[in-house]
Amino acid sequence: MLQVPNLPSYQLQQPNYNAVKIDIHNPTVGTATCPMQQPQYNPQYAPITTPYYAYPQTQLYDYPQVSNAQPYYQPTIQPVNVNASANASASVQQPVIQQPVVQPQPAVQQPVVCTPCPPCPAVPAPQVAEAAASAAATVQPAQVNINQAPQPAPVATAPAAAPAEAPKVEVVPPVEAAPQVDLNGFIAKLSNPDFEVQANAMEEIANMVNDESQKAQATELLDSKIVDALTNIINTDSSKLAGPTQEQIAARQKLMAGQQISDQEKALATTITPMEQAERNKSYAMFTSAILEKLYADEVKKLTGTTVPLTELPAAMTIVDQLKDNPNPMVRTSAIEALSYIQNPEYKKDLTTLFTIAQKDQDKAVQEAATAALDKLNQI
Repeated sequence: MLQVPNLPSYQLQQPNYNAVKIDIHNPTVGTATCPMQQPQYNPQYAPITTPYYAYPQTQLYDYPQVSNAQPYYQPTIQPVNVNASANASASVQQPVIQQPVVQPQPAVQQPVVCTPCPPCPAVPAPQVAEAAASAAATVQPAQVNINQAPQPAPVATAPAAAPAEAPKVEVVPPVEAAPQVDLNGFIAKLSNPDFEVQANAMEEIANMVNDESQKAQATELLDSKIVDALTNIINTDSSKLAGPTQEQIAARQKLMAGQQISDQEKALATTITPMEQAERNKSYAMFTSAILEKLYADEVKKLTGTTVPLTELPAAMTIVDQLKDNPNPMVRTSAIEALSYIQNPEYKKDLTTLFTIAQKDQDKAVQEAATAALDKLNQI
């Protein structure tokens, strides 16, 4: 321990060592006039040759030799606090050198060439322990300008992601759903004056409704135009159409009796007259209407849970009128069969009344059809 009397008191700054960042901003040691000026000691203590500070001899940074125009700059050293009094001895403490910590530092894009201050002497860089030299050997300090205000260390940030391009929304104009059933085609066929074309169209409708795989498409046939076309067929006035001649009636009687007839008579007996075609199509139209009415009632009940009254079913009352007023027993029989097809527990009372009246019809075929319909109705 050296006895150093009457030494001036120096308040030395705390160095900040870092293997990457060297804080050399205002590196003063005991003076406020020169940033790097060493403390001036009293000449009477000049004979003292022992250094106040002992440094490790290992070089941390291997600087190249440069001219006096470009001196080197080092961070401030770690001195000890010297408290001197007139008759008290000062205690000199060995400086504590912090081991640098290697931290990642972004490379400086454009280093600034240092412009030295004339009063500042060039001093060697501090010596640090050999253990830290190998860890920081590959890190080169950047040259800075001491006259420039310290800048905050750049913070590494992730590169901003390119804005995602908004997906292009393609506006597709609404496309009208194409009907699965050619409704206009059916209406045209039902309105055709050719009775055979009418008959084929009604047969096609009946097959479509009764086919489970096509029942969803058949709901498109529940259209007022289809119902009106069927109603027109039922109400066709066939009295003005040509009926069977006497020769046709005689040939038919022979054929039904099993008598021997010629080919000419057989062809005459099996030919259907326009009036008979119209009456036949009436029977077809009533049965086709009954199929559509049942489909309509089932769909309404499925959607609303209610039952459509019999009197509000499409074409139902038209069929009832044929049962009551049509002079052709074949048409009256077809009307009973059509009403029997749409029977429902909710319709039981009304249908019972109609079939009971039909049992008193003058035609035996009509009576038998009414009795069979009542038996079927009583089973539900």
